[in-house]
Amino acid sequence: MILSLAPRCVASAVLFAAVLASAPASAADLKLAREVVEVSGAASSFKDIVPIFLDEAKRTFVRTNPELSKDLDQAIKVVAPEFERRREQLLDQIAGIYAARFTDQELTEIKAFYETPAGVKLVKALPGVLQESYDKTNAWSRQMSQDVVTRLREELKKKGHDM
Repeated sequence: MILSLAPRCVASAVLFAAVLASAPASAADLKLAREVVEVSGAASSFKDIVPIFLDEAKRTFVRTNPELSKDLDQAIKVVAPEFERRREQLLDQIAGIYAARFTDQELTEIKAFYETPAGVKLVKALPGVLQESYDKTNAWSRQMSQDVVTRLREELKKKGHDM
């Protein structure tokens, strides 16, 4: 009887460990992770997202019915807080991702970095760095594509293919 229970106990222990490993982060973990999201600048990249959605919706309505503009402005003021809360929910979900991937100690160290002069400078400079990187990558890709085609044509020409 005891031997037949052993496999079930082991299976239960493994299942329990798996549940614990996949358990959501604690409130303290999420609070710290949310602080990292804020101080890292990740939250600020979403600050205008709700107004962008509301403006796009207004433009869609006004395109087909221009006289709705004034009423839409009033309606937007009514619904905007509801959608701002949804933005906050998204930021909490992003914090959950951080909390799942980093320990409290790591989150504390990450937050401390972003609070240093170098971290503050990184947050301020990052949008420009990313834009310039994107521009350089696009230019590089276009040139690379042209060069690959040119070189392949040269090699094919050596084999008697005139392209």
